[in-house]
Amino acid sequence: MLTGAAPLAPARPRSLRKERRLWHDDARNPPCLGCFDCPERVLCGALRLQLRTFDCLDFCCGDPSGCDRVCRNHPDFVERVREIGGFDLAAVPRARMAPAAPELPPVVPVIFHGSARAARLAPPAAAVSLYQMLNRRTGEPRYASHEAVCTAFGIAPGTPLVLTGAGRDSPLERWWGLGEARRREVIRAARMAGAVAATTPNFSLFLDRPRWDDLHAMKRIAIVHWEFLDEGLPAALHVNGRTETDFRRWAAFLAERSEITFVAYEFATGTGWAGRREQHAAWLVDLARQVRRPLAIAVRGGADVLPALAGAFARTIVLDTNVFMKTVMRRRAVPAGDGTRPAWLPAPTEPGAPLDGLLAENLAAVEGWLGGGARRAA
Repeated sequence: MLTGAAPLAPARPRSLRKERRLWHDDARNPPCLGCFDCPERVLCGALRLQLRTFDCLDFCCGDPSGCDRVCRNHPDFVERVREIGGFDLAAVPRARMAPAAPELPPVVPVIFHGSARAARLAPPAAAVSLYQMLNRRTGEPRYASHEAVCTAFGIAPGTPLVLTGAGRDSPLERWWGLGEARRREVIRAARMAGAVAATTPNFSLFLDRPRWDDLHAMKRIAIVHWEFLDEGLPAALHVNGRTETDFRRWAAFLAERSEITFVAYEFATGTGWAGRREQHAAWLVDLARQVRRPLAIAVRGGADVLPALAGAFARTIVLDTNVFMKTVMRRRAVPAGDGTRPAWLPAPTEPGAPLDGLLAENLAAVEGWLGGGARRAA
């Protein structure tokens, strides 16, 4: 029941009917009665749910001993608020440097490893997971050079690298747990290893947790984004939100900080449902209009709402995971011919046969579909 990162495995069975009752809907539902006297109402904006709820404390688990939620009923609440310096986004420092977002192609494939290929892929740009740039056990930078990264992922030397911070909750929390000094060390090492841009970790906003947990996640996103910029690495601010107030807060934050020219969003898990992704796309379009200056957006998923986003943002970049994963699963993208989504048909290979040709073919097909659609909309 997330609007951001995927849940930890094993995932609980998801129910659209149950999740829909937890969707915030300003037009259809009245605010929860208990929200009127809440001291965080100005920041939160009040929840409006179909589910009969007095306030967000109805989602309190009541068991602090085994709970990691940011909740007023938790004994560690004060410490959790103190670690981020309060919920106000305006308190986040300004970066010493203001690196501009690089010119990236409309489609950037996400590469997960370098196996099953004989040659190195040479796209205009490639994306790798931010969390694969550090040693999971020690937290230290994993790669000392651009060549080392390219060798590990089967990418041609000289290819611009984008670090994608979208992920499951475990690596996200591991990143935060490194502490500021170690995070900055990894960011500096990533720059030296050829990273030209990053998308910030998308700390999760849950549908079934007290809203303080959401406010905490949003502030952490803003903090780590500042760290990337402050270290000279252009970064897309992941404007994670679950209500119109969340997006208004992000819009106000962006409007005051001209150094931020790049945002990101992931249309997966909770935001992937039909009906919900359109609402989140509408909030993003409103955000772009409120900021009143050109913004680029990096998107994972959400192909159906790409035309709407491309019409509101100066540049739209798709960080595509399908090309790589479908290729590994021996699937071939077959263009539909009418501009609609390609079909992924079986493409069996001989045991041990390299997947270079299939990967290149799939990338070209998806670039033609997604990239062409974005350009037409713009």
